[in-house]
Order: sequence, then C-alpha cells, then structure tokens
Amino acid sequence: MTSDCTSEYAPEDIPDDASDCHASVLRDVLSVYDHRYLRLDRLQRERLVDGTRRVLGEEGLSEAARAALPASARLRAFCIRHGLREELERLIRDEVEGSPAGAVVVGGRIYALYPYLRGVPRQDADITAEVGVDHRLDTVGWQGRQVRIRGVAALQRVETNRTAVDLILRERTSGREHGFPAVPRPDGVRGFEAVADPAAVEPGRWDVHVAATALGVTREARFGAVRAGGLRTGPQRRAAGAKDVAVYFTKGGHLALLVTGVPGGASPLAKLLRRFR
Repeated sequence: MTSDCTSEYAPEDIPDDASDCHASVLRDVLSVYDHRYLRLDRLQRERLVDGTRRVLGEEGLSEAARAALPASARLRAFCIRHGLREELERLIRDEVEGSPAGAVVVGGRIYALYPYLRGVPRQDADITAEVGVDHRLDTVGWQGRQVRIRGVAALQRVETNRTAVDLILRERTSGREHGFPAVPRPDGVRGFEAVADPAAVEPGRWDVHVAATALGVTREARFGAVRAGGLRTGPQRRAAGAKDVAVYFTKGGHLALLVTGVPGGASPLAKLLRRFR
C-alpha cells in the first residue's frame, strides 16, 4: 500500500507538493474504513490495518495531512497507529448506524467526545469546521400582515438546552440583511417561533436563513428544505403596508419572500383581489 508520490520520502521530509499527494493517498486509504471494513473477516481486517499503518509511517499524521483530513479520518488514523482495533470498530459502527459521538465546546472550539478513546490529540478531535446546524421548518403562514415561522434549529452534535435562534432575511442580489429573533414556541412544542414583518423589508427577493447559537458558537443555514410532512408549499401572497409580499419555496426547496412595491399604494379592491389570489 505505497504510492509513487511518497515512496522516496519519510513523512517528515515530504515537500509541499508531495505532502499534498501523501494526504490524498491517506484520504483514499482511510475512506475504506466504513461499512466495507465491518464486512471483512478478522484476517482481512488485520491485513488492511497493517498496510494502513505502513502508509501512516512511524510519525503518524503530518500537520499537512491532519489539516487536509476530516476528523473521522484523523480518528481512524489514531486508532490504527495505536493498535486500537476494538475502538476502531466501534467508531465505524457508530457512524454506520447513524449514532455519531457527541461534542463539547471549549474556548469556542468544538471537539468530538469519545469516552472510549483516550489520549486523542485535541487537534484530531477538533470538528469546529465540520459542525453545522440541524434544522426543520414546521409551519409558515400569515399572522395578520406578518409572516409567522415555526421550526427547530440546533448545533449539530452539541447537547444543550440553551440555544438562541435568529431568523435572517438576506436579499439575494445586494446581500442586505434583516434579522428577527426567535422565541420558544408558545404551544409547548420543542422548537422556536419567529415573526417577520415584511413592511420593514425593502423590495427584492429575500432568502430565509436560520442561525443557531449555543455556548458562544453560531452556525447558519438556508432554511426550509427540511420540513415537516404535510406542510403547505404553495405561494402565500398578501399585502403588507404598501408592499405586496409572496411567501414561497425556491426550486431548491428553500423558503423565500418576494417583496414588491405597490405604486401609489393599493386600493381596497386591489388588496382584496390579491388576498383571494
């Protein structure tokens, strides 16, 4: 399990271009430690692990390789280098079964938490750049002349009951933003509720984003593509002050608002017709 791009160098002596190639080889080798590894018999697993250990070398991951690999690959390399066969299998099995380890926030950084893995270097367990926000849109509709949105948002893998949620409208062309803080749902259901006032928003196409903040860490995502079953997805149009507003879903399934001005204001008849539409 060697490669022409690294065979002439010890890991600590690899130049930058060869170092990139070595990291690519490691990424390919470590990528097979998934459901395919679990299907191997004991002898096949031992051969694969021994070959991978030779690719890793005596010094283990270089800083360049560590920076290029995701945390899941770095932790596999740690287990392989230190002969932690049972821990390696458990790590892979948890991921395959959809039960990734939790995480802890320390000094603004997020670290994967594996109680059965001891001595893992902090930089190998650092998943700060990999953590996003889990979210779901439950309901969206008009509340008078405002748009009420209910859903769920939380940092991935971080367990806490103190998560602040903000709804952000971002204009697609200019990038201008309007934020609306969310509050816990008043019906006692887990999640948040936010009310956006389109009258305070300039004409344009406004994409809806959700931001979740916990323990000093904030993550943001486009909102609406993940939604509760049975949610109404047809456009909902209504007048909001001197503006005409349509709440709709984009081709990609994300929630958005189309805000247009009404020249000279809208007559009562025009408002009534728009409501029927």
